[in-house]
Amino acid sequence: MQDVTPDELTGLRQSFDNCDNDADGWITTREFSALLQSLDGDLSEDECLLAFEMTDGDGDGLISFEEFMAWWSD
Repeated sequence: MQDVTPDELTGLRQSFDNCDNDADGWITTREFSALLQSLDGDLSEDECLLAFEMTDGDGDGLISFEEFMAWWSD
């Protein structure tokens, strides 16, 4: 992952928080799918699930802010 400026970090945090609908600090499959659908309405549920699995680096079924940053910056 490339270095992130303070302004970029703030923007990433806002994007993460916008996805985290229940504000629990984690992005669920449903929340991530909603984000992907808003970015590209042509994605299937299977494509969203695959993207989630690829982003969930530790395989715990949730996306942390760090995992989100890695995905967004990639």
